[in-house]
Amino acid sequence: MVATSAPRAMPRLLKATYLADQEALLDETRATALFYFPGPILLLLIFGLLTWFSLAAVHNWPGQIAGFSTYFRKLGSWKHYVVDLFLVLDLIAVLFLLVRYLRWVRTVYAVTSRRVIVQRGILSRDFDEIPVSQVRGVDVHQSLGQRILGYGTVRVSSEGGSRLGNEDWKGIPKPFRFQKLIENSTIGTPSGPSAPVPPVR
Repeated sequence: MVATSAPRAMPRLLKATYLADQEALLDETRATALFYFPGPILLLLIFGLLTWFSLAAVHNWPGQIAGFSTYFRKLGSWKHYVVDLFLVLDLIAVLFLLVRYLRWVRTVYAVTSRRVIVQRGILSRDFDEIPVSQVRGVDVHQSLGQRILGYGTVRVSSEGGSRLGNEDWKGIPKPFRFQKLIENSTIGTPSGPSAPVPPVR
């Protein structure tokens, strides 16, 4: 009986046709949502509450805060301009959240048996890559807060002047696992792309 090779993992985020026939996908990821969204969501929550409390004070809606409503009514005719200001700030916070979402969803980081890849774009896509044979080191930086939340910044240094070698990839989940995958994929590269890649646990 002839042994058949196991089917290779199909990418969920990376464009599948970008992989070569004998190229194995080791991992793919986006930056964690914890890196992109807490700030915009917090701003939207703060401005939204201020808008609601202001409108409640003006129109006697439920949910008023006594001290806030009393002070707000003392503004006289200016209170309507303050409400408009809060509404504008709400819109800015929504746009900020949308921009962060688009930045999050458009960038995918991947490691294969041959390359380190960054895919950018939503409708159209751009691909940057570093062949694993040119990888010279992988650095990981984590602050205390990032370590608690399980993400960090990854930088891949390479020869050949690749632009990717000068970039910080921020918000990478499980960055030390990502580091190991890149480092392990470089083992055996002189023997060609079919050389085995040690598993990462």
